[in-house]
Amino acid sequence: MWQEMVAMVDQTPNPSRRQVLKGLGVIGGVAAAGGLGAWAAFSDDDGPGTPAAGASGDTDLDALADAIVPGGPGKDGIPPIDEPKFLSASKVNFLHDDEPVFGLVRDGDVRAYPQQVLVWHEIVNDTVAGEPISVTYCPLTGTVVGFTGLPGRPGATFGTSGKLVNSNLLMYDRPTDSQWPQVPGVAITGELYGKRLNTVPLVWTSWRAWREAHPDTTVLSRDTGALRDYGADPYGSYLGESGYYASGDPIFSVQHTDDRFPPKHVVMGVRADNVRLAIDKNLVREEGTVEADVGGTTVRAEWDDALATARVLREDGSEADFMDAMWFCWYAYYPDTRVRA
Repeated sequence: MWQEMVAMVDQTPNPSRRQVLKGLGVIGGVAAAGGLGAWAAFSDDDGPGTPAAGASGDTDLDALADAIVPGGPGKDGIPPIDEPKFLSASKVNFLHDDEPVFGLVRDGDVRAYPQQVLVWHEIVNDTVAGEPISVTYCPLTGTVVGFTGLPGRPGATFGTSGKLVNSNLLMYDRPTDSQWPQVPGVAITGELYGKRLNTVPLVWTSWRAWREAHPDTTVLSRDTGALRDYGADPYGSYLGESGYYASGDPIFSVQHTDDRFPPKHVVMGVRADNVRLAIDKNLVREEGTVEADVGGTTVRAEWDDALATARVLREDGSEADFMDAMWFCWYAYYPDTRVRA
């Protein structure tokens, strides 16, 4: 059924997610009401109205703006979670052991964000350890990124624009309506054009692994204020590697393509200074540790057996700016990326 739907939408120049989701029979529900959440955060190296620091392989911001395409649902048609509720691990009865969760540990606060919830919302405007953080997930590109806040911009929550760039979530901030592609985290339209968001890495793991490693974790609840068929993924299933996640090309157009890996092969995308690096996640699993130089900074990708996932660290042991990403998306944004495979 899925293959037939993809074949059908591939015949149109700009197919929408709504077409695909309707074909799978699982779209619908009522959007949640808005509320206060995370602040937008900007790095200090980019002044207002100027392009973000030009990194090797970064696409021109105007070219990114020209690449915006409609994704189907309208603005906030995929409703962010603005007032997230959390459960203790012992109260969670809706997750199977092998289901993906996105884990975050920050200043003693331990959180798990289930993929089955975020696939319907894509943005959680949260507060973690007293600090505003927006947790974002794009199912089309397999990317999870947290964005931290800065004092002085209270109430600057993010919403879903209903549009995409390189098949990737295009967010907007509510105070200025500037638009931010999730992966680069740079405003490509609006008052905040050229500003870059500060990031917080999350780890992609299973509920069982996260629960056993962090029994004190809290878990994002399905009590979101929206009516969604949680537990039914409109794109397929990571557990059985079915549907969109299994294989094939992206549904939406991308700016650059490369065939060194299959399009949806997972890499660890790393950014440091003006250099971008893609490390084959399978290589990290096989070797345990993979070291690389990124713009004069030595980074170390390490396999975590307990969580069955990888993370990327700097020389001092702090987390680098990294994310799991489908290869097609990382390359589409960073065609000059280095590759470690």
